[in-house]
This record gives sequence, C-alpha cells and structure tokens, in this order.
Amino acid sequence: MELNRITIMVRDLEKSIEFYTKIAKLELKANLRTPMGKIAFLSNSEEEVKLELIEFKGFEKAEVKGLVLNFHVEGSLEEFYSVVFNAGYEPSDIFEMPPKPKHFRVKDPDGILVEFYK
Repeated sequence: MELNRITIMVRDLEKSIEFYTKIAKLELKANLRTPMGKIAFLSNSEEEVKLELIEFKGFEKAEVKGLVLNFHVEGSLEEFYSVVFNAGYEPSDIFEMPPKPKHFRVKDPDGILVEFYK
C-alpha cells in the first residue's frame, strides 16, 4: 500500500500555497476553482510528497495537535533557517536531540507544525 497524498482543509489557500512552495519547496501542480471552493495540489519534483490543500467555505478547517510534517533540507540548515525567518515566519531554535537529526520547527498558516531537518 502507498500513501497517495495528505489533504489539509486550510483557512487561506493562497497563504498555504505560499508557505508550501516558498518554504517547503514543493511545486504547485494544479490550482483549481470549483463551485464549492478552491483546491491546490503540490508535490516535490519526484512526486514523493503530495499535498492537497482545500479551501471550501463552511467546511471545517485543520485543527491539529500532535501532527508534524517533516522536510529534509538540502544545503545548510542554518542558512535555510535564515530564509524562513526573513520570510516573516517564527522558527524555533535549531535543536540537536539524538536520535533525531538536527532540526527546527515552524508553524504553517493553519498552525500545523512543520520540521525542517538536515
């Protein structure tokens, strides 16, 4: 069995697209408007990571505790930290807590915790 995609019911599709394309480095594959609302599909270039972001009026939105999305950073974690900070987000300190790799955390526009690790 294979996980097809993760779907997140977002509050503001454009802010979520901006976060996941500029910060998580996913590519926008489709941005659709439907009678119910807006849907975007994102993935990495290898199609290994797939997100479906949905903004439908009147539907419940993401409210999560205990969910963490993890992304591997190419290059320097410290330099990427600066990119995230300079983009206006509030990343945590960089942690080294073996056996977990060196990482930092930041919340996406819906409050989902996202870790970037090296």
